[in-house]
Amino acid sequence: MSSSPEPTALTDPVSYLCLSKFNRRLRRCPRTNLPVTFSDIGDSVGIPLLYLLPSGCSRWIGASLDPLAAKFGVRMIIIDRPGCGGTGQVPLGERIERSCEMAVSVLESLMIKPAHILASSAGIYYALYLLIHHPSAFRTSLKPPPRLYLIAPWVPMLPMDHPESWPFKWDWIPTPFIAIQHITIPHLLKAAEQAQKAYDRGLKAIDTSRSFVMKMYKSFAEASSSASYPSAQATTAPSMSSAPYEQTSVKPGMKESVLEILNNTMGVGMEEDTQVQVPQSEGEGDKQEGYWGSTPCCVTCLVSGYMQAENGQGIGQEHLVCLNRGPRDTGAVWLQTALSDLAATIQFAQGSLSPASSAEKLASNSLQTDQANEADESGAGGHVNGVKDPLEMHVWWGWMDDMVVRKGQLYFNQLVGRYSGVIDLFVHDVPDGDHSDLMSRPEGIYHCFELIRSEEDSTTSSREL
Repeated sequence: MSSSPEPTALTDPVSYLCLSKFNRRLRRCPRTNLPVTFSDIGDSVGIPLLYLLPSGCSRWIGASLDPLAAKFGVRMIIIDRPGCGGTGQVPLGERIERSCEMAVSVLESLMIKPAHILASSAGIYYALYLLIHHPSAFRTSLKPPPRLYLIAPWVPMLPMDHPESWPFKWDWIPTPFIAIQHITIPHLLKAAEQAQKAYDRGLKAIDTSRSFVMKMYKSFAEASSSASYPSAQATTAPSMSSAPYEQTSVKPGMKESVLEILNNTMGVGMEEDTQVQVPQSEGEGDKQEGYWGSTPCCVTCLVSGYMQAENGQGIGQEHLVCLNRGPRDTGAVWLQTALSDLAATIQFAQGSLSPASSAEKLASNSLQTDQANEADESGAGGHVNGVKDPLEMHVWWGWMDDMVVRKGQLYFNQLVGRYSGVIDLFVHDVPDGDHSDLMSRPEGIYHCFELIRSEEDSTTSSREL
């Protein structure tokens, strides 16, 4: 008796997203004593890749990458960070450390040691911390280090008085609002949906009224003509365009605004030009056809609904980390220190730095404050002793990114460039890319998967020789 084929996003999106690969669970992380939920998607026997999520930090963000990862022979491990999905919540000040401990425990439970790390946006915090504090979780530890792929990484903002600082449009949002956004945003989305429905009904009412007025005007005009009043020929009829009402009388952008809110809910991982379908009320229009098949809505809306149904408290914490509003520094000094610590750790692991020098360097980095900014302004600092196997860091920047503007991108490139020979930076610029679309574009995630596959092929060939 043949078994039925596994559902896909095209044939049965609901059953597809219910597959166990999207809903894995580690009942208790031995390091934190908390449950951890994750997904294990793509090619089940492919190249292991740890994907460190952006600030949305829900495994559902990466769900749409499943078929693409399978095509490239990549096995993606995507872990809900604390306070998202079924992963336990942790204090804000411990978020980075505990999240990385959970990631290590998940990898151990799967008995895999990846040689590749992918991080987008806020995932850079966790990528750097893992490499510094948990290098043994990866295939060859730091000899050589795993490859690091950063797609539109977050760059902590510099102080406003710093000569290289750049503006950030969301910095004005109060901390209390960010902390409870998991409560407020779902209500805003529901309000947006209701507003869209009310707007659509309003358009129908206006169209009906317009038709009625047109009929009345036609009858009135005919009656006036037959009466042959002297003024009838000179009377100018009211101007009424033959174009649909919404094209002539609706304020530009009104109808699209709500759709834009909904479309941006799951911008990461969507194909270019994919539109979120707004569900219709009963009795409105014909039978619905989703973009991925005969479903109540498209796969993107299903995933968005799952994210809203699950715990999302950690998302607010994530944004507080990015904005450096927690009890511990996660701003520009954190990034400077983390890169310096990572370089020192790699040097020590490969014998280019003595234990005493390494310990001294790490200790001094933990105390850096104003000195870090002074070194940045002068261009001083960084390591000069290269290593045999430097860490390869690939970064993709979209020049249209309004979260990390071009000035911030260039600052990051310059900062990492100081450690050339220990951390080798490869920059991939996408002039028309933004902060989220690179995770669904050939110039972004496709290119990343190609690099992973080609590197694995070359590594396998060298081993055989």
